[in-house]
Amino acid sequence: MCSGLGGPPQAFARLAPMRIPSRHMPPFERRSLPVGAWLLVAGLAAAVAHLAVTRPVAFLAVSGGVAVLVLLAHRQGRRERRQLRALASAREGHTICEFARDFKAREVDTWVVRAVYEQLQGHLADAHPSFPLRADDRLKEDLRLDDEDLDMDIVQEIASRTGRSLDASASNPYFGRVRTVRDLVLFFQNQPRPGHAASRLRPAGIVR
Repeated sequence: MCSGLGGPPQAFARLAPMRIPSRHMPPFERRSLPVGAWLLVAGLAAAVAHLAVTRPVAFLAVSGGVAVLVLLAHRQGRRERRQLRALASAREGHTICEFARDFKAREVDTWVVRAVYEQLQGHLADAHPSFPLRADDRLKEDLRLDDEDLDMDIVQEIASRTGRSLDASASNPYFGRVRTVRDLVLFFQNQPRPGHAASRLRPAGIVR
């Protein structure tokens, strides 16, 4: 078991109201798509089918363009996965224990450390089932994550797991300055815990 991740120590209790060990933190549960989203998908499919029947030449032209874009995206994805696999291979044996040692247990909530580590790992599972992260990894340049993944998915997942609010994110000293995994941990460390009043702001723009 990693030292400092088994649960909040006595000296850390005032910073982390949760008393169960971080390894027992509930996993993030993804919600199924709402009915409205399925209706939108159905509408788009119907529009494509109508275009194929009424304007076959235009349909073929659009389909060809989409196919080219998909092929290019696939090739780019393969290159990025190869780079990530090489990075992971060079860190064989590196675990969350080493990652946690990059943070001071008395100053950083172990729930935040674990949630950031595990949610980032989840988004890198295509490259490696348990990607060995380091605190100084750059989110975009090294881990190949984009703004949509970060602001719309990963940030929301971490907030859900840790109970940290995204309220008043613009007043966070790390707002707009998150470039590395360490920055992401410290951003959430500086976000209010449940019960702290603040005005709600959208999370977009957290990552630089």
